Amino acid sequence: MHSYEIDTKLPRVTIIIPVYNSAEFISDCLESVLQQSYKNLEIIIINDGSTDNSEKIIKTYMKDKRIKYLSQSNRGPAEARNAGINFASGEYLVFIDADDTIEQLYIESLLVKIHNSKSDLVCSGYIDLSEYGIKKHIDFEIGEETSVHDFAEMVCQGTGGVLWSKIFKKEIIIKHDLQLDKDLYMSEDLVFVLRYASHCESFSMINEFLYKYNRLNQNSISSNVSIHYLENYINVCSRIEKILTEIKLSDEKITGIINKRMQETLLQLVIRESLNLDKIGLDITVQNIKRIYNNQVIQMHIENYRTQKIIYKPLIMLIKRQNFKLGIFYSFSLNKIIKFKKNLLNGWISYETKTTLRN
Repeated sequence: MHSYEIDTKLPRVTIIIPVYNSAEFISDCLESVLQQSYKNLEIIIINDGSTDNSEKIIKTYMKDKRIKYLSQSNRGPAEARNAGINFASGEYLVFIDADDTIEQLYIESLLVKIHNSKSDLVCSGYIDLSEYGIKKHIDFEIGEETSVHDFAEMVCQGTGGVLWSKIFKKEIIIKHDLQLDKDLYMSEDLVFVLRYASHCESFSMINEFLYKYNRLNQNSISSNVSIHYLENYINVCSRIEKILTEIKLSDEKITGIINKRMQETLLQLVIRESLNLDKIGLDITVQNIKRIYNNQVIQMHIENYRTQKIIYKPLIMLIKRQNFKLGIFYSFSLNKIIKFKKNLLNGWISYETKTTLRN
């Protein structure tokens, strides 16, 4: 990697790190932050009611005067990040999850790009660390002509709607009174990114993989989707639709985005419920899937569900035909196959992945 120079007075960058029971990962996270090549940082750590040793570990780093420590009762990541936003004094904001790490030039690279390009939002590539291995990703294809419409469509795909791997201008956040939606407990970051982007005039990206996204943490919210997630996800889709309508994206594109997201939710929930077949039995599993299927919003979109992924085509067909028992057994078998492949992979990539997380 190369180093950069900034040709003006160095602005302060505020890094916001919400923490909840992250004792296993927080040291690696903070070490990577404190080793940044760019030094004019404000590091705000928000302890969201952790019950493990997170606070004890954090306090060992408090000798660094750039660290500001906030503590609150457990109110969720949205309110924790909002506390960080409200406390921030930096001209730019960067969000990092407590179980992730960043490369040494991460902040410097983002800052130089947003400064030199005069963009309102800059994104970077990232390294995905999971039990499936190590993969490099770039969620955006951003050029000089990228519009708000283009960016919004990209945000609604993959993991582009996350707060990390981006740098934000605080003045835009303050001017438009942007906050994480505390009524959402998943995908609230996607809604925030869309709202922020709706007020942007230009976007840029750096084609380097400077953020390490750790999916090895099975206790994170995103790894614990269940039937109780349905109402939240419907609310998320409602907010997405409202924002896309406000920026005047075409009705056809909005419908396509919402249909796709609702289909992904349905498949994910059916597959998750099928995982519990051994524990709760067939009858209760069928009842749970019927509850999902009969949801009014699911019903509004279900006739439009279709996929190019061969393994999911039979499941969509079975759900549409309300053949829930066969759908459950198909999902259950699919889970077994996925788990078997996962175990095979774990045998030879686990050490490599965990080593990469620490380097």
